[in-house]
Amino acid sequence: MSGEAGEAGPDSVPIFTMVAVAGLALATAWLLPWWSMKARAPQYGQRVLVVEVGPRNVEGDVREVDLLGHYVGIPPMGTLARIERTLAPLGILGAIGGIALAPWMRRRWWRLLVVLPALAMPVLVMVDLKLWMTHAVNQRDPEAALNLTVSRIYPKLIGEYEVGQFKVVAEAGAGFYLAILAALLGLGLVFAVPLRRRREGAVAVAASLGLILLGVPDCVSASDIVAPTVDEGIGSALAAAHDGDTIVVPAGSYHEHVVVDRAVRLVGRPGAIIDGGGVGTVVRITASGAELRGLTIRGSGDSYTSEDAGIRLDHAASVRIADTRIEGALFGIFVVQADQCVIEGSTVVGKDLPVVRRGDGIRLWYSSGCRLAGNRVERSRDVIVWYSAGTVVEDNVVRTSRYGLHYMYSNDNVFRRNKFEDNQVGAAVMYSRRVELTDNAFSYSSGPAAYGLLLKDADDIFIVGNRFVHNTTGLFFDGAPQSKNGRVDVRGNLVARNDVGVALEPLSRDIRFWENAFVGNRSQVQIVGTGTAESNVWAVDGRGNYWSDAAVYDRDGDGVSELPYRVESTYEALADRYPELAFFDGTAGAEAIDFAARLFPIFAPRPKFVDTHPLVHPVLTAWTESRAEAGHAPSLALVGLLLLTATGFGCASALRTLS
Repeated sequence: MSGEAGEAGPDSVPIFTMVAVAGLALATAWLLPWWSMKARAPQYGQRVLVVEVGPRNVEGDVREVDLLGHYVGIPPMGTLARIERTLAPLGILGAIGGIALAPWMRRRWWRLLVVLPALAMPVLVMVDLKLWMTHAVNQRDPEAALNLTVSRIYPKLIGEYEVGQFKVVAEAGAGFYLAILAALLGLGLVFAVPLRRRREGAVAVAASLGLILLGVPDCVSASDIVAPTVDEGIGSALAAAHDGDTIVVPAGSYHEHVVVDRAVRLVGRPGAIIDGGGVGTVVRITASGAELRGLTIRGSGDSYTSEDAGIRLDHAASVRIADTRIEGALFGIFVVQADQCVIEGSTVVGKDLPVVRRGDGIRLWYSSGCRLAGNRVERSRDVIVWYSAGTVVEDNVVRTSRYGLHYMYSNDNVFRRNKFEDNQVGAAVMYSRRVELTDNAFSYSSGPAAYGLLLKDADDIFIVGNRFVHNTTGLFFDGAPQSKNGRVDVRGNLVARNDVGVALEPLSRDIRFWENAFVGNRSQVQIVGTGTAESNVWAVDGRGNYWSDAAVYDRDGDGVSELPYRVESTYEALADRYPELAFFDGTAGAEAIDFAARLFPIFAPRPKFVDTHPLVHPVLTAWTESRAEAGHAPSLALVGLLLLTATGFGCASALRTLS
């Protein structure tokens, strides 16, 4: 007989007491901080910034610390340890369940195995916290404004350290000490004499489950449905909700300003409207993991000082806004340091104001890893993506705005299948690297400084399979690529019916153009200022571009013409030298000058560029060949038909008069 089998019968009261105390300690630890940080700096006087970290969330002066951290490239705290926070409820439940089962496990190593979660949790939490601290403060964004002012940081779990001008004091919290107490009691259960009757074991399990229900309410109350009435208001429902709850908003107009400060789903039924009454920001989201869906938001204020918006995401990560309509708002959706946000299937219609007085339809500001998909923005100033890396923008429509996309200081982003129509500038990409623009449409940007796509001081930009149709200037390049080893590739695009197909500043060099279709542009390629475009590449691997005004001869049938395509204009060369001649652009006199130069090549200027391998036929995909953006075409065709009809009637009348 084993030693354990011969042990005396156990006293169940102290064992049950140990189980109850350990379970209660773990349940209470779930609600309390396990670690805290206090930071003080001279510019804050006597104020101390406090951040408390627990298994559920991060609380305290998180917003202010994140705001300071982004200047040196430290990511927001809400974006860290997401997997750990997701698994934390399971860890607590496993630890409590193990404590409950331990007393009636017959073998000691079995008891050790079931209490292992309770023993390991305090250690794992602190080790994981230390790893995330080291990663966050030393794997900083190299492009942050003040990144170079702070050298390597050595954070401590317990004790004092410095970050720039801040003196930080770190210490363990009450939740950690309660978890240690539960671990010690669990270790005592390992060496206690096991209970021999299943009924007592069942009582222990039932008691532990009761502790779970009482002590961890946030775990079991998730997904409760709360439906406010118009009189009660959405704010009252939010005040009673817990993280994970769903608040269903019935149809009706709710005249209030809503602050979503917990991770809930706010879902509107058809006809549910939140009206700000023309004052301030209507909905402000400050809780990471929140979701807003199916609501109509209207009536923000019109103050630029307070940046009044329909919806504002404020230092809240992983927020989702879906199937929402914002109307009559100065700023539509304003995203400030809210990483991993998702905005999809929503419509933003700005205030009916002159363009210079409008706010932005969507603005991302220091918010990385976001996704904008399937949205429609109209009558706004811009859609802005600034200081926001890793953004995906796809299947959106932006119309009747100033900049369809205003993009600066943001790397590693993707834009695909978007439509930018009737804007002053379809998209402006500036001061950024590693950006892909694929299968987008840039159409009907007209005016004295209007472009389908403007590219300035950017590197590693890949423009593939897009449509540039009916713009004043299809593509404009200024200082791109910016660096010596930077790349700009322009391939497989349709550039059609623009006043100018491609405009190049003289500093734009080594851009590669191939397999593009230049069709019916008034000027296929224009050099802004003096110089030529010969420093760029107009054919890659023996394949150039299709030019609708080229004379082609394909002797071997490979689809590539043996006749080079040259762009040269005596009139434009003279206009570059004497700007006042631009007044005659497009007139018979300008055409006569170029015709004379072709008759007498001795007067021909130096070519702007030469495509040595022009294509005989355009290379078009299903996207570039489609006419999805040709909303203006029916009206233009109708006008043309009316003009032809009027001309016909005029000619007929003239003939009758002469006869």
